[in-house]
Amino acid sequence: MKYFIADTHFFHRNIIRLNPHKRKEGFEDLILSNLERLLTPQDELFIVGDFLWEFREDFLLRWKGLPGKKFLVKGNHDSRVRELPLFFDEIFQFYHLVEVGEKRLLLCHYPSKDLRTYRFIELQKRVTGLYFELNADLLIHGHVHWNPFCVFCGCYLNCVKCLNVNCEFTGFKPVSERELPLW
Repeated sequence: MKYFIADTHFFHRNIIRLNPHKRKEGFEDLILSNLERLLTPQDELFIVGDFLWEFREDFLLRWKGLPGKKFLVKGNHDSRVRELPLFFDEIFQFYHLVEVGEKRLLLCHYPSKDLRTYRFIELQKRVTGLYFELNADLLIHGHVHWNPFCVFCGCYLNCVKCLNVNCEFTGFKPVSERELPLW
């Protein structure tokens, strides 16, 4: 089974202050407990960006104890920690294409269109181009966090079908391939 989650922001202290409605002290343990409960040795876990804010040896040990293969598609905060390769079987710099059944999933941290900010406009254009060039059926992204204004992403404005797997929207657990809006 393939699982997808984004914006875990492990040990990013400021993320709680930025989003107190969704993030509480201990969110890291909640995410890890959910992963420990769900993953099996046959599974693949895809982190779609913004994984870790600071390296901690005890966290690495617990992470390494998770069953299955682990992959990272880098987000805008993933260049901070040089030890990232210790956590993953493979790291993708900007995007990765995954097939589930006959469907093609484009994994990228960035949405095709972010309605909340004008940052990363060129990267959003690149995502939109890749979506159509690779004939993707679904963009799986993160980057856009929960906000009280209910402004999420504007991928639909670019005719891009998407799913935001930011853990703030998924109950701090990954989304399985069975839960994807593909069928």
